[in-house]
Order: sequence, then C-alpha cells, then structure tokens
Amino acid sequence: MAFNFTDFYILYPGHPRFNDTQIIEDDIVRIILQKWEMILFTNKGDVFYEPNMGGDLEILLHETRLSSETIEGNLREQISTYISELDSITYTLTVSFFADPDRYQEYMEIYFQIADYQVYAVVA
Repeated sequence: MAFNFTDFYILYPGHPRFNDTQIIEDDIVRIILQKWEMILFTNKGDVFYEPNMGGDLEILLHETRLSSETIEGNLREQISTYISELDSITYTLTVSFFADPDRYQEYMEIYFQIADYQVYAVVA
C-alpha cells in the first residue's frame, strides 16, 4: 500500500522524537500518532482557528453522566475530522473506565490500534 502525502514536522525540543534536522515527516504511522497525541492532550478551544479540535479528556473523565461509548464516539469524530490518513486504514478504538478506590479516583483507558501498532493512553 503506497501513501502520497506530506506533513510538517512539528515537535518541540525535549520531545522524545524531536530531530532538528528533519523538516518533513514521511512515516504514516508517526504522523497518525502525532495527530492522535494532539487530540488526546488538547481541549476544545485550545487550538487557534480550530475551536472544535480536542478530545476534552480532562473534562470528560470526571463527568458522571457520560458513558465510555459517548467518549469513544467523540474521539471517533475527532479522528474522522483531523486524521484523514486513517480514512483508508482499519483501526480499533475502545474506551473503558476503571475505579481506583485505594486512591479515591477513577481512570480512563483508551485503546487505539492501527494495523499492528497498539497505542495505550491512561487518563487519571
């Protein structure tokens, strides 16, 4: 399967994958993960000119009336809007909630798989 795309390399010094000699990112999985990371760690309204971009996970984690299916639907909508590279790639996404009574908190586990790559995110 061949991909024809270009994307700007936007990472900051100190990021584990930062390389100051690299201008264009050409690895499709890394581009998808970079965009996925942006969605996960951004709240709606944080990105200039993109008021609807962001997963709002910090806010949604403590909403008692939302189901994991609702948050999963929200993330799927973000993917379809902002990660166009996944239009032709099969992926799996599930969201689960777990209680941690010893620490008096709950946490959300997000399982995201692209082909053979598995990506976990836990929000506490």
